[in-house]
Amino acid sequence: MKREVVGFSQMANEIVTKKLHDSPFFFASPTNSMLGVGIQTQLRKSIPFAQLASTAQTLLEKAKTKQNSNPVLFATVPFDEGTPTQFCIPETLYISGSTSNYRAQHDLSQTAKVISPPSGEEYKNGVSHLLNLFNTSELSKVVLSRSVKIATDNNIDQCSLLKNLLSINANGYTYCSQISECSKLMGASPELLLSKQGRHVLSNPLAGSRPKSSCKTKNESACASLLDTQKDLNEHSFVVEEVERVLGQYCHNLYTPMFPSVIETETMLHLSTVLKGETQEPNISSLKIAADLHPTPAVCGFPRQSAYRAIKEIERFERGYFTGMVGWCDARGNGEWVVTIRCAEVSQNSMSIYAGAGIVNESSPQSELEETGAKMTTILRAAGIKVDDLLTA
Repeated sequence: MKREVVGFSQMANEIVTKKLHDSPFFFASPTNSMLGVGIQTQLRKSIPFAQLASTAQTLLEKAKTKQNSNPVLFATVPFDEGTPTQFCIPETLYISGSTSNYRAQHDLSQTAKVISPPSGEEYKNGVSHLLNLFNTSELSKVVLSRSVKIATDNNIDQCSLLKNLLSINANGYTYCSQISECSKLMGASPELLLSKQGRHVLSNPLAGSRPKSSCKTKNESACASLLDTQKDLNEHSFVVEEVERVLGQYCHNLYTPMFPSVIETETMLHLSTVLKGETQEPNISSLKIAADLHPTPAVCGFPRQSAYRAIKEIERFERGYFTGMVGWCDARGNGEWVVTIRCAEVSQNSMSIYAGAGIVNESSPQSELEETGAKMTTILRAAGIKVDDLLTA
């Protein structure tokens, strides 16, 4: 694998524009951007999550050369182990600094129609069913999702869509992964599952949300409400406690803030906690720890297996790579892994858009439906698609 370090303007204007269509993977964090060109090694296979790290390490060891002893592997990991994981080591890896100061909004002005069955009422019925289950089972939280598939009148410009996602997600993680011959997984995730640099580990789980308003006063009120509503605090604590439990098995000097804060995205407000620690084994793979965390209660529920069974019973679609994880690792164990949310599977003139909400005992079916609609607007707005009549379907 060849590495090329380029300027952020060259990455944004030239390389992404010319090479994204045929690229197997693009990944941007708040500090840098990476785009793979060509495929040196590729694996598409259903892999138990416990074997992800060892499988990736085998591929990385085989990819080492005298010129590059530390190749980089990209991965798109599903929510369900039965869906194939996609590993890729590119022939050439372009790396730049963050392009956040250079990105410009592109007006795509797209029109679309819903081609999937209506899901709003079904979703609310699913929430009501869960509320009944909470009274008769061990379940404390279940993340219930829905999917809306739309068809656009014109072809979707994936390059402009990516640049729009980058422009609204400078503090998050933007990704574009080739998941089939004719579709890409594209999204702008605010949630860092795990990053590892040397011994240093960081995780930033999010849970407890409110739609963001264009009114500053309303946002301030919503932030205060998030920090003072027991339903949201309970939902968040389930996630943080599980992440802390897993990280505690791998890290010493683990620090977890006692109380969450609020972060903002383009469309949402979220309760957020940043956990930091140092690994006991310096060369342990970031993917090993991330796979143990996945799926967290932020995208599945608590207890994990009971929540997973409830999801499979209630949801009427396969999540695929939604609420999976996407990211990279190198042969020395470093890497970044984000939760695959605020995303869509994008084809030439159609998109399957996904969103979910954490359901706990105090949840309201209508409020949770509205939350999923607000989350879907991230990628719909980036695609220039009118959203008002789509999200109530």
